[in-house]
Amino acid sequence: MRSILFLLLISSSVFSQRVITGKIIDKENSTALSGVFIRDTKSDNWSISDKDGAFQITIPYLEDIVLNFSLLGKMESNIALKNNENFITALLEDNTLRLKEVVVTANKERKYSELTLGTNAINNVQAFSLDDVLQQLPGQTTTDFNLNQFKNIVFRTASDGNSKNSKAFGTSFMINDIPISNNENMQALNPNVPTLAGNDYGIRQNTFTNPNVGIDLREISTNNIEEIKVIQGIPSAKYGDLTSGLVLITTKVGNSPYRVSASIRDATSELNLTKGVKLNSRNSMNFGINFLDSKADPRDNLLNYQRVSGSLAWKATDKFSKVKNTLNLSFRSNIDDAKHDPDNIAQDVVKNEKQGFSISNNFMWKPSNIWLDGINVNSGFSYDRQFSRKERWINRSLTAATDSKEEGIHEAFVLPSQYTSISTVEGIPISTFVNLDITKTITNNANWIHSFSFGLSGRSSSNKGEGRKSSATGLINFYVLAEGGDSKLGYRDYDFNKTQTETQISAYLEDRVYKKFEEDQILNIDYGIRYENQSGNISLQPRINSSYSINKNFRIRGGFGLSSKAPSLNQLYTGDRYLDRLLGSGIYSYPGVYQKAWILTVVTPGDNLNLKPSKSFKTEGGIDIDFPFANINLTAYYNKLTNGFTGQQVPVSKEIPKANVIINGTEIPTYEIVGTQKLYYLTNSIQNNTNSEDAGIETIINFRKIKALNLDVSMNASYVRSKDNSKSINYFASTNLLSEEKYGVFPSMPTTNENFTASFNFSYHIPKVGLLLSLRSEHIILRTSRIPTSEYPNGYLDTQLTYHEIPAAERTDLQKYGHIIRTLKGSQTELGNMLHNFHLRLSKDFLNGFSVSFYSTNFLNLKPYYDKDNIRSMYDIADFSFGTRINYQF
Repeated sequence: MRSILFLLLISSSVFSQRVITGKIIDKENSTALSGVFIRDTKSDNWSISDKDGAFQITIPYLEDIVLNFSLLGKMESNIALKNNENFITALLEDNTLRLKEVVVTANKERKYSELTLGTNAINNVQAFSLDDVLQQLPGQTTTDFNLNQFKNIVFRTASDGNSKNSKAFGTSFMINDIPISNNENMQALNPNVPTLAGNDYGIRQNTFTNPNVGIDLREISTNNIEEIKVIQGIPSAKYGDLTSGLVLITTKVGNSPYRVSASIRDATSELNLTKGVKLNSRNSMNFGINFLDSKADPRDNLLNYQRVSGSLAWKATDKFSKVKNTLNLSFRSNIDDAKHDPDNIAQDVVKNEKQGFSISNNFMWKPSNIWLDGINVNSGFSYDRQFSRKERWINRSLTAATDSKEEGIHEAFVLPSQYTSISTVEGIPISTFVNLDITKTITNNANWIHSFSFGLSGRSSSNKGEGRKSSATGLINFYVLAEGGDSKLGYRDYDFNKTQTETQISAYLEDRVYKKFEEDQILNIDYGIRYENQSGNISLQPRINSSYSINKNFRIRGGFGLSSKAPSLNQLYTGDRYLDRLLGSGIYSYPGVYQKAWILTVVTPGDNLNLKPSKSFKTEGGIDIDFPFANINLTAYYNKLTNGFTGQQVPVSKEIPKANVIINGTEIPTYEIVGTQKLYYLTNSIQNNTNSEDAGIETIINFRKIKALNLDVSMNASYVRSKDNSKSINYFASTNLLSEEKYGVFPSMPTTNENFTASFNFSYHIPKVGLLLSLRSEHIILRTSRIPTSEYPNGYLDTQLTYHEIPAAERTDLQKYGHIIRTLKGSQTELGNMLHNFHLRLSKDFLNGFSVSFYSTNFLNLKPYYDKDNIRSMYDIADFSFGTRINYQF
């Protein structure tokens, strides 16, 4: 019965087909345009114009249609046709500042709540990386210009610190429908952490490495990006391995002139070269290369970031416009370098570098049969070599260390008082991806249009590097152990080849429904379900987006969806933990005769193979209103993250041997075992212990152009309240070693953050002279943070590490439990006054191929201060900074 119904639907679709033909003309010189990609916005059926600019596209329904025309270097165009129109002539304009309309903000033509940034919006800031572009979105603010630390992003949250970074790990980035993966990154060495005496390089907490915290946006240059689409709400069922948002990047491919650009800002300079070559009417090729050099401080070169990247793309079509294939090859090389400061006696040297390449292919085929409209195959392979190194000269009293990985007592290496400590991490992350999509659009007699798509995908993540090593120069160098009988977590070599390949297998089915009831009453529903198998963890993820236009001026939207994010290799495979303890009173030394020490090593398993994917539930609703004076989009949302990844202390007790060291004059000391004793310590694991809720509302308003002033005005605003609730337990060791209570048990308290921000954009545009003046303002209206803590334990662990709850009335009893009560206070901060910042951009296109732009952050040089505890500090708004970019095309 089901087969009969399906055949009837197919038959209906066959009889409903219509063929649209047309021609595409260059508006500037009235010549035919070949290689233009034509797409039906309802069914995603497509075609490509031939050498004469002619095209033919099959539409599987009789409703009014909207065709999208796109070509590199031309302004994208959407053209509507009535159901009695079967021929069209399309005129495409050069995408320059001489266009009549230039959109420098997120595209206001949205199907649901997605935001689209075109070429002009990308150029609205002097972008050295993708991070600069995404700072324009609602809820984001411009940060200080500093490329000497990793950059990540998360949408629709007010969480800060570790919670924000953890959510950023769930933000997915895809280039030409191929995911950029950070799951394989195991460079956990953080080589530039400030010491107690302050940072060795003059700038606090410049962290280079980014495992578990999302994609480093510094690595993605914007010179080859054509369009960016940001889905902050519910993604299509096609996309997986995400919880916090989706960014779809489309790169340039097609014929284009040589474009050379040079940019400079503060102590950062960038050079770009791109070119598109038309091999024939059906083949074109693009290449681009980018070089960037950035110093943290113009006055010195201690901290330095360099990026070299290149790309090559080849697009080919067949003569019948049935096949379109795009092959992309890219390479990259990034270096974070912290050089030796001659005034630093420790002679620190830090380097974090990455070199690699990616190859991907996008294949589209329109088979000539009634069963399928399209078959798409996307595949990609990525390979990198990452190398982190930290070198420091050590000058201190005698210490000892061991490299043993076996539990027990081992003879220690007695380290000299002066030596060079070297630690390195080499990772070779490798990722693969393949996705197969098939599509079919049908329509029934009631003119309901269904665009079905079904897909299968697989991806893998592995790391084949040598891992963590402490013998980079052939000499054994170890982290220093504390003297005496103290204990310290030991450093050991760890081979990344011990990790297993992480695999993800997925399938999805989606139906995009379109129905036009009356002239302006339109219903859109995209609903589907995704099957995920993430290394054995299986889930079904329903997703739906919907909108209903009541009339041409009012539309309502709504949707919900589930998604998940697999843990990274660095979270799964941490390696065993080694606790080292010096026997006796430490190092035994008789000048000129011996130096002797023994270390008891306790081994605790460290891998977290029981980790499950984190999960996200998202829901949103909104309205779009088209007033005579403005277009208003309003969206309310609620996001809930469960099974989030976080660290957890784990109390451990072990019976260890008790030894006496025997000293007899000049004879080499020995030891004897005289019994056992209990050792209590805390180790760490990563668990699915975090839940988080983000609720908020955001709006985007695009005002009608003030034609008399050539002025476009738009604004966005975002309010979000985030509550992060960790289920992790904190343990506080008793200050009384003889007490029955070994650890006080303290539950984690939920933290709450709020942000309310707004931004305005004013664009003054004179098309005839190619002049654009853009002023962007940012306003932080509300920012609060509440981090409660508990001073008093809920319970305690006894000598057997058994939990005992303390009655609520006794938890503040200092006489009874004072030795496990901690003096840790919570914090609460609020923004005293509204913060404002203003950024300016001036761009000019010349007719001879030159264009120039000037950009300034905080061009009014605002410096708001606040007083706390009699200390005067400046609020963290972006500092004054300016730069310029020169472009030339020929």
